Parts: sequence; structure tokens; C-alpha cells
Amino acid sequence: MTELARERNRRGEGGKLRDDVLAAATQLLEETGSEESVTLRAVARKVGISAPSIYAHFPDRAAIVNAIVDDAFADFNAAIGAAIAGAATPPARLRAGCAAYLRFAAERPNRYRVLFERRDLVTDRGTVPEIRRQAFGALVDGLQECIDAGYSASRDPFGDATAIWVALHGFATLHASLPAFPWPDAAAMLDLIVNGLAKIGGPDRPTG
Repeated sequence: MTELARERNRRGEGGKLRDDVLAAATQLLEETGSEESVTLRAVARKVGISAPSIYAHFPDRAAIVNAIVDDAFADFNAAIGAAIAGAATPPARLRAGCAAYLRFAAERPNRYRVLFERRDLVTDRGTVPEIRRQAFGALVDGLQECIDAGYSASRDPFGDATAIWVALHGFATLHASLPAFPWPDAAAMLDLIVNGLAKIGGPDRPTG
């Protein structure tokens, strides 16, 4: 298949080509749900350039995929942040953030897979980039808020937040892969996960 012809960028518009490459790669990934679809040749064909033109902006395929991952985390973080900002009390903020998590996973399943179904979220230096831990940090902070305000009996906000994350991810992935299972109401499941694992005394009610 011949590549589509693309008009050359004017001087100073190199950033636009980078954005076009990233957008094309993201579209390939979301259409197929597989990283294997993101090849230099496929991306170049979609943008309408020659594959070597990509090297001015991305050294290899892995760099493109990593950029997609960071872009997906940015969307994910924004969705959770917006949900938290709209809630009035610590328990409501905690639940709203968790609800946004499940909503993102349900509405954008292929993009959600990009977030956590990869083995290289940790860099070769053994660290996790800030953008990839922001949402979990908000979860820990949200639980700590509930503890400080007397709504939660948790004594281990990090451990209990981890348990909430594991439960949310498990529900999101199983719900998507087993749609025929007679799942309980999603809102009721969310309450079980959040109130139970966060040790909340009751909806918007202090534990003591």
C-alpha cells in the first residue's frame, strides 16, 4: 500500500508533526486494543509521511508507546481530578474519584488497558513517573482526608488505598471480560469497595 502524501510542515511546525504522530499511534491503539498495532510503518502510513520522518521526534517505537501511556494517564488523572473537585465532603470526594475510575475503565476500555496492563510502568531506574502515580496519590490523600475528618477508622491509608485500587481494577477488568455474569448493581459494588475497604462508618457519617 502506498503511503498518503502529506504536506510538509512550515518552519517551526515540527511540534505539529509530533502531535500528529502521537494522535495516529493513539488511534491505532484504541481501534485495536493492542500495542502490536503501533508500528512505525503503520503510524507513518496513517499520518501520510515516510517512516524515517518519525525519528526526528521519536527515537523508536517504544518511545511512541511511552508517550501514549503518559497521554492516557493525563486523561485519566484529569477525569478523576474533575470528579473529586465536584464533591463536598471527604467521603464524597473519595467515592467520586473511585466512581470516575470505574467510569473511565468502562467508557474507554482500550485506553484503560494502556494504563495498567503493561510491565514497564516503572522506569529502568526503578521509579514511577509522577504522571503515572498521580491518581493513586489522590486515592491515598482522599483516604487520609477521611481519616483526619473522623469518617474512616483506617490505620493504614497506604495499605487500604492499595486494597481499594486492587478491588477497583479487579471489578473493572472482570466486568468487561465477563459481561454475562449477573453482576450486582455497579453503584452498590462501588459502595462495598469504598466504604468497606476505606473503613467508612457510613455515607458521609463520622465513625465515632
